Parts: sequence; C-alpha cells; structure tokens
Amino acid sequence: MSDLDAYLGSFGFPADQIKTVICLLASYPFAYLLRKLPNANLKHMLNIFLGIAYCTWSLGQWSWVHSFISSLISYGLLMVLPRRYSQLVVFAFCLGYLSVSHIYRIWTDYMGWTLDFTGPQMILTLKLTSFAWNLSDGSKPDNELSSDQKRRSIKKLPNLLEFFGFVYFFPTFLAGPTIEITDYLDYTSGKMFKDEKLKGKIPNSFLPSMKTLGYGLFVFPFVILSGYFPVLDLADPSFGFEPLYLRIIKIHIHVALTRFRYYFGWYMSEGSAVLSGIGFNGYTKEGKIRWDRITNVYPLTVEFASNIRDISNCWNIGTSDWLKRYVYLRLTPPGSKPTFFATLATYAVSAFWHGFYPGYYIFFAASTFLTEVAKDMRRKIRPYFVKGADEKPIQPQKKIYDILGTCLCEWFLSFFGASFLFLNSERSIQLWRSFSYAPIILLLSTFVLLRFVIPTPRSNKPKVIEKKQN
Repeated sequence: MSDLDAYLGSFGFPADQIKTVICLLASYPFAYLLRKLPNANLKHMLNIFLGIAYCTWSLGQWSWVHSFISSLISYGLLMVLPRRYSQLVVFAFCLGYLSVSHIYRIWTDYMGWTLDFTGPQMILTLKLTSFAWNLSDGSKPDNELSSDQKRRSIKKLPNLLEFFGFVYFFPTFLAGPTIEITDYLDYTSGKMFKDEKLKGKIPNSFLPSMKTLGYGLFVFPFVILSGYFPVLDLADPSFGFEPLYLRIIKIHIHVALTRFRYYFGWYMSEGSAVLSGIGFNGYTKEGKIRWDRITNVYPLTVEFASNIRDISNCWNIGTSDWLKRYVYLRLTPPGSKPTFFATLATYAVSAFWHGFYPGYYIFFAASTFLTEVAKDMRRKIRPYFVKGADEKPIQPQKKIYDILGTCLCEWFLSFFGASFLFLNSERSIQLWRSFSYAPIILLLSTFVLLRFVIPTPRSNKPKVIEKKQN
C-alpha cells in the first residue's frame, strides 16, 4: 500500500473508493473543457487520455489494459466477420471476457467489495455489445428494423480514434451509465445540436449539471448512514429472534440505504456528462431543453414503485435498456407477446453480467417470478379497480390497491435484494429461515394461482359498468 493510499484510508473509506470519487469530481472541469474543444478528434483524444488515466490512478497501474484488449479484439472481429452474425460473436466474446474477469475477482477477492477493473469492464461490455448490434442493424433493410433500431444503427465501422474515444468517454467510464455509439458520434461531430434553435452550438448546461451534482451531494449523507446499517446484520442468527414487525422494517431499511451508494455514483457521473453536453435529449412539449439522455435512475420512483416493472424502468436505466433492446426484444419476434422464456433469459443474462455469486442468481430468479406476478396482477386483478376504456380509477379501492402494491413490491424487493448483497447462498438461507420461508412460499403460490387458477376478467366488464353508471 502506498503512502497516499494509507492516508486516504485514514478517512474511514477504502482508498480505491475515495480515488474514484475524486475522479468523478475532477470530471466536471474536464467536461467543461471537452465541450469547448473545437473539433471531434481533440474530443476523442481527451476522452482516451482521461479514461486511461482515471483507470490507472484509481483502480491500478495496468487495469486499463483489460478495456483496451477487449475493445481492440471486438473491433477486429467486427472488421473481419460477416454482419449477419458478427454481433453474436462479439456478444459472446464480451460476456466471456467479463465472466473470466469475474472468476478472477472471486479467486483473488472472494466476497470482497474492493473496486477493480471489473467495474468499468461491466459498463464496457454493454457499450461493445450494443455497438456490435448497431453495426449489424445498419446492414439490414429498413423494413426489417424498428424505428428505435433504425435510429441507433450505423452503416460503417468508425475509425479507431472515434472508437476508442467512445470506449473511454471519461464522464461515465468508471461508474456508468452506458452510452450508445450513435449518441457519442452525434455529440462529438456536433450533429446532435444541428437544429433550428441551436444551429450547431451546444446549449448551456451549467445549471442542469449543478442540479444533478446537487442531487449527488444530497444523497451522500445516506451513503454514510448505510455504513451504520450493514446488510450483513440481516444474516445474523440473532435477527430471527427479533419481533416480526421489527424484522420487516429493518430488512427494508438496511437494503434501501445500500441503494444510495448507487444513486450517488450515478448522479455524480451524470452531472459531468450533462456539463459536457451529451445529456441533451431534445425538447419538452413546452419547448424546454431536456437533459435526460443518459439519466440512469429516478430514486423516488424506485423507492415508491407499486410494481417491479416501474423499478426496472427507473433503476440502472442504461443497463435495463440494454437488456430490453439487445436481449429481451431480440428473443421476442415482432408482433408477438413476450414469453416467460424471454423474461427468464433476460434476467439470466443480467445475473451472468453481474458475476457468479449465488446471491445474484437467487435475486434474478426471484425477480423473474415477481415480474410475471406483476404482469398477471395487471391482467387479472387490476381490472376490478378501474373502469371504462380509459381505465378510470375506482376510488378509494384503487388507492388502497396502489398502496398495498407499493408496500408489497418494495418489501419483496428488499427481501430478495438482500441475497444480491449477501453474495453467497448461506446468508440468504439464514435470512429465509428467520421468516420461516414464508415470503418464498407466498411468491410461488401467488404465481401459480394467478397464472393457472384465477381467470382473466372479461374485457367488456368495465365498459358495461360504465354504461350503467352513465
């Protein structure tokens, strides 16, 4: 350990985490410099230099080599392989490289939470695989693509300077979120800002950037507080002897506070990206500029969601969008309904992307059933709480339905989310035992009842009720 690491560690946090936070803060003045550079090549070079520098300083001297090698091989594969299956090869290669990285991490730091090259490698995997799909889509006729796929497709392989500028885009390289190659190239070339209002100039994003930074600083005290409520307390055998109401409350508090660590990192990254200008996302209906192109989380929605779909849509949005666009929808033929297999495969890839600790697979297996239960609840139970074609809420029943849905959704998410944080299965089983396995039994039995026993209401029933009332 260096003298600097020892000094930083004296503040009560691991030196690697403090270094990463310093890099996130340093990205703000550098992001302002990035937006002022006069041409795309200078922007690419600054991104490459700072991305490698951040990785070297905060994660280790040679940690950047992994991102460089995996990116270069992916680029080479896309150069030589036919477009009809090159994206599948790159997808398999990137997940394979990441998997080996995860195994190496388990071997060298089992059950540890130190930061290393696997963090940026996870984000890079999203970027490289989406890039491969975008290039493959660019070789297909427009009538075979959705409007979203057409917008993201690229017709030719970018040059190496453009490619590595995309790889090492420094505002989001360490903590995410992921970005798409089309957005990056449109940003660096100025194409993103070529409309009648902007006329090629990046709009002023100082205040939106500072607002996002303010959100990050606001949640930081909760990051400190999470250290006083370690999630491992939930796996202690003594936890099972506490009163039931206290266990229900504590499991939510301990897991919910852990999420603020993610909120902090994502807000800090997003703020500098917004300052650079890449967060520009068009205009609202009122004509105001939107800066949410790479927004990665909406904390209030996550913390008060009434179903897991809302959580999936508002938590780690970049990764969720990647899973939806490049896994879920690719397994769902156009015009057909999503299947249980597509849902299961999507969560399996998500678990595979996170690593190989059993806790990840426990969480995502449970999330599969939670998602399916939410779908069935919407089809078979919710119609009794709304009426008419416009689904007007029946009050106060609908409000009670929403409140119960929020409480159950958040608690089940915390219960199974604890497994994600425990990492191993032994701690998860200890937690389940403290509740006599009741949450698992309740989830599976509800799935069976909704899927195979309770019938779907007749679609015209709400309409009939509405006509009688009118």
